Amino acid sequence: MTTFKEIKGQLIKSLSSDPSPATAGDMWYNSTSQTLKGVVLSSAWSSGGNLNTGRSLMGHAGTQTAALGWAGQSSPPFQVKNLTEEYNGSSWASISPGTLGTSRYGGACAGSQTAALFAGGSSGSSPYATANTEEYDGSAWTGGGTLGTARYALAGCGIQTAALAFGGRPPAPGGVTATEEYGGSSWTAGGALANGRNSLGGCGIQTAGLAVGGSPLPRAKKVEEYNGSTWTAGGDYPITINSSAVMGTQDAALVAGGSAPGATAVSNEYNGSSWTTVGSLGTAQEQIAGAGTTTAGLAFGGASPAPGTNATEEFGLVAATKTFTTS
Repeated sequence: MTTFKEIKGQLIKSLSSDPSPATAGDMWYNSTSQTLKGVVLSSAWSSGGNLNTGRSLMGHAGTQTAALGWAGQSSPPFQVKNLTEEYNGSSWASISPGTLGTSRYGGACAGSQTAALFAGGSSGSSPYATANTEEYDGSAWTGGGTLGTARYALAGCGIQTAALAFGGRPPAPGGVTATEEYGGSSWTAGGALANGRNSLGGCGIQTAGLAVGGSPLPRAKKVEEYNGSTWTAGGDYPITINSSAVMGTQDAALVAGGSAPGATAVSNEYNGSSWTTVGSLGTAQEQIAGAGTTTAGLAFGGASPAPGTNATEEFGLVAATKTFTTS
């Protein structure tokens, strides 16, 4: 049997109190409590810097240390936003002017902090659904090619010059199956989702996209994978979910929060075939935005207790002291 000395090259120390500081991989015997202890790494969410303007159903792109959040809605009173903020890993900065040409929420998102894309969404008033596309260059938004089908509550993924937009509503009350591909200037039809839905989440790239959850309820566990032309079934999400933060890639995705129905704090990771439960959000949240990866994720905004939350949470490895037992 392999011993700790063979693994670490040292014996386990006997100490009367826990050492400080201790780093991941350290192990010791606490003679006072008569317990074996060590420092282990685990995935967890922690508080980040608050948005300057709290919103739900925001646009989102980028990484944990270079994220972009824009548009969205807040209430009461009900307001549709056109504001843009950038995150540097600790705080959000409002971009001036950085305003979208059309205030809206619930659109398809793609890209990075300096090259983002926003398509479709709702203006908050009749006819609600829009087909507008706007592109962000790091300081300002400009118009892009319009979607073939005006819709809101849809999902997106990819980069500014190679993006996907899929699902949403209307005209179908339960959600459309239409997928469109963006080449940097115009949208063309792609392969249809097997399960039409709205309020779904998406991540990945144009040739390897992921669609997660959505509404109505019978489709709220459905996961589909896109290969550049067709969607196929992936591993079902563990719970019914919509309006969640989805980030990462097709075979390494992180989903946090959402409506289950009602705000949830549950988070799960996807490996391309199945889901594993990881650390929960500090606060249950729905209509939440996300950016980053499975090892460095970001979740921000939301609608719990009301549309307009400004909270931000960061996901990553956290070192914690653990007491080892035989059970």
